[in-house]
Amino acid sequence: MVVLLVLCCLVVFAAHFRPWEVAYLEEWPLARDWDTLGPLGFAANYLHWTLSRPLHLIPTMLGLALGNGWPGMIFLVLAAVAVLQLLAVVWALRPVSRSAWLNIAVGMFLALHPLWPAGYLQRFLPAQTAALGLAFALGMLIRWLVNGRITWLIGGWVTLLAGLATYPGPALVAPLASLVLALAIPASWRRRMVTVVTVTAASALMTFYSLVVTKFISPDAPSYELGNIQHSAVSSVKQLVVLVGGTLRRDGSVVILGIAIVVLLAAILVLAAAIPRWSGALIAVAAIASPATTVVFFGNTGWLSDIDRISYVISLALVPPLMVWPLNRKESRPRLQGALAALLVALSGIGGLFGVLHWQPYIAAQHKLLTALGPIVREAGKDEIVSVVDRSGTLGFFPSFPEQYLGPASVVWNSDNTPVWLCFDASSALPSGASVCESKDTGTTLRLAGSVQLGKGTADIYIGKREKE
Repeated sequence: MVVLLVLCCLVVFAAHFRPWEVAYLEEWPLARDWDTLGPLGFAANYLHWTLSRPLHLIPTMLGLALGNGWPGMIFLVLAAVAVLQLLAVVWALRPVSRSAWLNIAVGMFLALHPLWPAGYLQRFLPAQTAALGLAFALGMLIRWLVNGRITWLIGGWVTLLAGLATYPGPALVAPLASLVLALAIPASWRRRMVTVVTVTAASALMTFYSLVVTKFISPDAPSYELGNIQHSAVSSVKQLVVLVGGTLRRDGSVVILGIAIVVLLAAILVLAAAIPRWSGALIAVAAIASPATTVVFFGNTGWLSDIDRISYVISLALVPPLMVWPLNRKESRPRLQGALAALLVALSGIGGLFGVLHWQPYIAAQHKLLTALGPIVREAGKDEIVSVVDRSGTLGFFPSFPEQYLGPASVVWNSDNTPVWLCFDASSALPSGASVCESKDTGTTLRLAGSVQLGKGTADIYIGKREKE
């Protein structure tokens, strides 16, 4: 099993370590600012933005430090976190489960996150780190439930809090997970209640800090979370349900299928007498309840329409129900259980492969445009600006190349500080937040310097003289 675990770790590492992609979205301005401001200036620049989640950029900063400012090394941290997720689940289940194969299978589901393709992007490294914190915290809570040592309970609380301080997305997954594990593991009801209350308190404390304490620390400007709530929060439970349901129907067929597979797995295990009936019911109910964890994104209607965020919490919420299987397994039907575990690993691998492939066309288009910009930004003079006028219907949208990231991306990719602006003709369909080309942005006396074929059209690249203020 040691050899198998090592092989699984290598698979997980290889899936996440893709430095040749360099960067994708937020990493471009982060890398530019790291290079221009230095580590201390970088930290000071983003201090207010991360005030409500104080550890948010620590993993990304580690990657930038390892790469001396090159964002490709953020993938190394992402890969290390994913491998640690696998090992954390195996370690978490070890005190109760004696089936190393089942432990590895559940760990592979977390580490390869087949229902969450966005987990393969650097921008979700904080979310992955929070998931790692949750996995280790659950391992400590399992040990607390088994032997009652208070140090495990305290350690789990601190670890969970650190994860939520990196990314608060699991704030509702954690209480659900603690309830599932408390019911799955034989322990006194007092110990079970203490577990759930302690975990819920950690989530509540982090929420209180993000929404209330930060307001006193920085009264002149709201925190990231509070600012979103003030302007974009859902207005009712009905609106929240409609938004989440619409997102799942539109973009979440794989997530719905994943929930159904977990419920089906529970039914098969019960019918095969591989787990007790009550364990099967616990798995099924927890899986069906997993979409409720999306309530954590109530602060912005846009978040509830974003499948990347929705699938993150649902995928993470399916891990505790899957952990019930090795925790409550019987010795009967070992071949069937082994085959089902192998199927879980295979499905996780297939889902992970599709997750990586999903982003490749967008990343390739970015690289193509940035490479074409290289000689043009070097040609431009000090008083000139380079403008990309997209007529392909490709740029400006997520997940292609939102407007605010093109300029920093060119600086990092081409090692040239020439300003680069993305804009659109007035006759074009404008992406959200995009701009029509105006001389105050593109400069005057434009000259065509090149064109790039993207999608169904071209993006024309111009050099123009900056307007004098």
